[in-house]
Amino acid sequence: MNTHIHTVRSRTITRRLPVSAILAFSAFWIFAAQAQAQVGIGVEGRAGVTFPQGDLSDAGAEAGLSFGAELQANFQRNLTAYVGLHRHAFNCDDACTLGNDPRSTGVAAGLKYIFHAPGDALAWARGGIVANTFESSTRSSDREIGFELGVGADMPIGARLYLVPNIGFISHSTGNSLKANFFTLGLGAHYHLR
Repeated sequence: MNTHIHTVRSRTITRRLPVSAILAFSAFWIFAAQAQAQVGIGVEGRAGVTFPQGDLSDAGAEAGLSFGAELQANFQRNLTAYVGLHRHAFNCDDACTLGNDPRSTGVAAGLKYIFHAPGDALAWARGGIVANTFESSTRSSDREIGFELGVGADMPIGARLYLVPNIGFISHSTGNSLKANFFTLGLGAHYHLR
């Protein structure tokens, strides 16, 4: 009976998630449209390395590659909202119990706060929610809600173009006893559209 309740709950969360994501994205754009004169819009792409922790590391997962893309809106001088897509992969050798090509993929949304500006660089911290699935050749989870935290800096390299070194931490459930916790170390490029 508990399995049936969990399955119904998972299906309900999965069905509500696209609606929630659409509403959040719509609110993001409505707010941006209302504050158009004050809002700066930017896009960011990033690549990096994942470092599995806890359950992932215990199961034999090793460092892998991470990729992501984001849309960002600056509502105030020091405050930026972001929404994006990401894929974090892990390497798994013969001793790994996760299967081939384990990965955490999904969407993220949150806020970035610029807390220091040494010279031209903008040092920041960010936090938000993730809605990720964890998949491999032997398992596939429903989308699970988790969180992410990060720090980094936007370093200007051209007109409206910034190089973005960053460190992050992501945590989410996989729908069973396994918890996906991992650090990311990455480098991105951020371009201000306006």
